[in-house]
Amino acid sequence: MFVFEKANQKSRFPIVTICLILLTLCTLSFDSIGAYAFTPKQEFGISLLASFLFNTSFVEWTTNAIYLYMFADNVEDVVGHLHFFFLFFFFGILANLTYYLFHMNSITPVVGTSGVVSGMLGMYYVFFPNVKITMVFEKLVIREVPIFVSLSIWIVVQTYLYLVELHSNVKTTYAGQVVTFLSGVVIATVLVRHQFLDKLEHKLRLTTFQNKTVLCPSCNHPIPAKKYGRFHCTVCQTNFFFDRNGKKFLP
Repeated sequence: MFVFEKANQKSRFPIVTICLILLTLCTLSFDSIGAYAFTPKQEFGISLLASFLFNTSFVEWTTNAIYLYMFADNVEDVVGHLHFFFLFFFFGILANLTYYLFHMNSITPVVGTSGVVSGMLGMYYVFFPNVKITMVFEKLVIREVPIFVSLSIWIVVQTYLYLVELHSNVKTTYAGQVVTFLSGVVIATVLVRHQFLDKLEHKLRLTTFQNKTVLCPSCNHPIPAKKYGRFHCTVCQTNFFFDRNGKKFLP
């Protein structure tokens, strides 16, 4: 199953996403990735922090890179570059620790960015529930599906694959993908409910002034703005002042 995002506009260039995609591409040129693969039965080392920067093949890298480019860039746009950078490594480490928890005695090494991708999908699931996407099941293509529906199906499929894994001797990272996805959902929900994103986005947009509009503090009517200063809302007749510190009512 593949999920393809339609256009979802960004206000900031996803520099961190692009750099991390290029970094994972560069790791394909390494002669041996065994030293960076995460193996539960071995002592924790650099592999805990680096295994998710590697992929087993160009095909696997391409799949993960496409998902990062389609979905992670919008998450970076919402949370900001620095927070996104730490979230990328948080999801990667969490995926490895989940693999360790479920397969403590395993000597099977793992690499791959799929755990990070799952975490980003979880956050996207909360931030952009109404974005329309295209779902592909082998030869079946379904268009104009809300991301809320498609990712719900996606996580059910991942959970099913993990349950199948429980009845076999194959050691996979499906459990890590499920855990990171749910963690992404929880993190994004907490950020939204505590209005952290509103404050962060407001601060960043004040600095760059990229939104080109100011919302009236009384009725939230958007007013075109080219610079800071005095504004008058023609809808509710409110006068206010807007600067780097925010909006203020005027008598």
